[in-house]
Order: sequence, then C-alpha cells, then structure tokens
Amino acid sequence: MKKIAKTILLLTLALALLIPAAWAEPDAAIKGIYDALLAEGSDYSRAKAITVEYSPETKYEEKLENDGFTITVTGDEYSSGNWRFMRDGDALTTTISSDGMQSVMVIYVVKAVADYLGMNGSLTMGYVNGLSMLDLSSDDFAMTPDETAGTTDVHINIAGPWAMKELDQMVIDDRSLSYGALTEESASMAANIGKVMMIANGTADDVTILLGEHGELDDVALKSLINVVGILQPKGWEDFSANYTRLADAQAGGYEVALNVDAQTVGQIIDDAPEGYSFAVAHFGA
Repeated sequence: MKKIAKTILLLTLALALLIPAAWAEPDAAIKGIYDALLAEGSDYSRAKAITVEYSPETKYEEKLENDGFTITVTGDEYSSGNWRFMRDGDALTTTISSDGMQSVMVIYVVKAVADYLGMNGSLTMGYVNGLSMLDLSSDDFAMTPDETAGTTDVHINIAGPWAMKELDQMVIDDRSLSYGALTEESASMAANIGKVMMIANGTADDVTILLGEHGELDDVALKSLINVVGILQPKGWEDFSANYTRLADAQAGGYEVALNVDAQTVGQIIDDAPEGYSFAVAHFGA
C-alpha cells in the first residue's frame, strides 16, 4: 500500500508539471489592470458602450491570460483591431501600427494602469501627452517607432506609481496647443500637458481661460498661462504679456486673473474637474 501511495504521489507531481502554462493563475498586476480596464465607468467601458450604441454591429472581446490580455474589436471600420498587452518584467508591452488609429486603445490601458497603481488619471494622461508632444523620454512610458516595419513598440511601467520626473519640464506652449490666434468666431479648445490642463472658450474680444495644475499653482502654471495668452492673442494680450510676470490675482484694463478659484467657479467652465488640482481663471474682454 505504501508503494502504491508513493506511486500515486509521484504521478500527481508529474502531472502537475505537465499542466499547460495557460492554466496558471493570471499575474496579480495583470489581472488588476484588466479588471480596472473593464470596470464600470472606466474610459474603456464608456467608449465601448458609446460605440456599440451607435454601431451595433461592432463586437468587443477581451481575453485575460496568465501573462497579459488581448482586446479584439471587429465590425467597425474606425475602431477594429487586435491589441495584445503582455507583461515583460516590470512593464506591460504591446506593438501597434504607427498610423495613429491603434494608439487610442493604449490610452485606455494607461488609464487602467493608473487606476490600478492608485495614480491620478488626469495627471498620468497629461504626463503621457507631454512626453509625446515635447519629445521627452521616460522609464515610465515610451512609444518607440520602427519606421521599417511601420509599427510602434509601447512600454508601460506597471511595477509601482510612476516617478514622472519630467513633469516640471512640461508647460503648455505652441507644441502642445495647436491653435492660432482667436478671431470673432467663437471657439473652444483644451490641452492637458504634464501637470497642467487648460480650457479656453470665447472669441478674441471675450474669452475665459481656465488653467489647472495638479497640486499647487507654481511657475509651470505661470509659464503655461503666459504661453496660452500669447498663442490665443485675445484683446489686451500685449498688456498682459508685458506686465503679468508672477502668479497673483490681477485686474487691468483688458484682463482679470483670479487664482485658487472655488469649485463652483470651476464648475461653470468644466463639468468634471479632475481631483487634486488648483485652478486659476483669466478673462479677457468685456
């Protein structure tokens, strides 16, 4: 009996070694990111619901594996594709086409990584935008194009909250705000770069600019506001550019600036203000 029991034990151990890797439990970080991606209210889930509502023939399929996950979209000429995100050490990696269409899914996954790691979603996306628009490199996130293959390799750090060492280098300027001077036609525009976000609504004669910075308003906000006004050139911008040299409440003939405005004021300009931000409002015109 002892010999039989020993034989059964050895066979059980041998069979355990033969179990396919696909049967293994998913990596904890991978599963956490996958769950955040599919969570109710996530950017991906909301985009998926909107797409299916307006294009019912579109089909989404998500598949969790032990070392990654795959997203497949079919039936829609604009959003169809296949994305496989795999763990490689401390990173989540994928390869996408370089035509720009597939990068949208990367954004949804980055937001899921931010949720899983407890990072501020708006700040994380601003950081990713800043790296791309200002041509900066980072250990946290990288998109490396392969011009020969026509693809881009994506590297997303999932080991822990990102250091984002480059944040103070990221200000809104003409590289990240691709708009010309305002005219008599009403316009709305927005930017989210690094730890600074901006929304502007109005015309050259009457425009309101909301500027938010994660944490406290500092020189990054000051430089960004000066650059935004210089790009949009509303009535009174020359006086502002010549005299507004430090962050402060101000009121002159053609403009007014209010720092650290309350939530009610912010809510009149943006419906869902990001958490953890301080805001300033600049108004030019009547």
